[in-house]
Amino acid sequence: MKRTFELLIFTGAAGSSVHATTAAAAGTVAADGTAAPAAPSDGSVAVASSAETVPAAGASAPHSPVDHGTASGARQGAKWQERVTALKALAAAQGLKIHDQGALVGPTPDTMMCDVEWPIDKIRLDSIILIAGSPTGDQLRDGIKVLKNRGHDVIVVVDALEGLTQLLPTLEKLNEQAVEMVVTGALKMLVTGNHLMVYRFPKADSTTTIAVFADIDKDDPLVLTMVRGAAPFKDMESFPGGFLNVQLESLPECAARELMEECFVNKDATGDHDKFTYKVAASDMQLIDVRSEPDRDERGHVVDHGFAWFIPPDKQVEVFAKLNAGDDAKEGSARFVRASELKGLELAFDHKKLFLAALARLGK
Repeated sequence: MKRTFELLIFTGAAGSSVHATTAAAAGTVAADGTAAPAAPSDGSVAVASSAETVPAAGASAPHSPVDHGTASGARQGAKWQERVTALKALAAAQGLKIHDQGALVGPTPDTMMCDVEWPIDKIRLDSIILIAGSPTGDQLRDGIKVLKNRGHDVIVVVDALEGLTQLLPTLEKLNEQAVEMVVTGALKMLVTGNHLMVYRFPKADSTTTIAVFADIDKDDPLVLTMVRGAAPFKDMESFPGGFLNVQLESLPECAARELMEECFVNKDATGDHDKFTYKVAASDMQLIDVRSEPDRDERGHVVDHGFAWFIPPDKQVEVFAKLNAGDDAKEGSARFVRASELKGLELAFDHKKLFLAALARLGK
């Protein structure tokens, strides 16, 4: 079933801060511990102006300079603004409504009788709300509470938030509440897809990458590289690899399959029995490292498991003869490079780390 998405962008210059007052009984308590105004009986939400709001103890301070030394901080600088621009472009292309935080303003007790359209009524009740921009921790927390109390599913676009490092404590609490979080690069498939996966808890994607070595008995071994045919890192040299088939295979099995799909494609295959020119066994895969930084892949939080295949010298001639790039690799781009040369080349993603770790495993 096609889902409806709408984009809510916090501007950072909010004239109002959201209270977590909803259609509860009169006399509820606001976030600062004071008595909150009675919530309207129609189920709308109330927002107090910033002049009326007393910050709660430990309330979020304005954004301070970002620490670029952390994995999360590395997403920041001007890049969050680029992500917001990309989100707006996606929304325009897909016909999604765009709101600012003023959309969370609802009727208050002294204005309930006014015959006006409240901003929050412009948001469809069945819409999934994408959140980005420059909220404080309090605004993010309270805004999501307002939306969820109204019945909305909420998705936070983490790499399109300003001051992500300062927001991490709030985001960690929201994560515990099963608030979904994605990155901009994953949204197009999410917004345009007709079928969505449903998970109770957040999931990281798992991939395998394989460093293939030949001439392993020499001081300067050969290493297999290929050129990526698709984004991200299109036209850059990389190692073969890909995503784990969840519930269907182990990580070594994934590594062997991906290696065959990207390096040993049989163009003359007549069926599954001869789809590959060479069979690689899962038992041939040696685990080298695991790289799990949240921003290592622009498509989402992808945990990569680095494997190595050290080609036995007696199999080397056959492997060379049957090598044929396919799948995500550009046709004809597979080649073996001396390790000494590869040290001076750029590789896609963080494959250089895997290369150096595998080289060390060989004792080179």
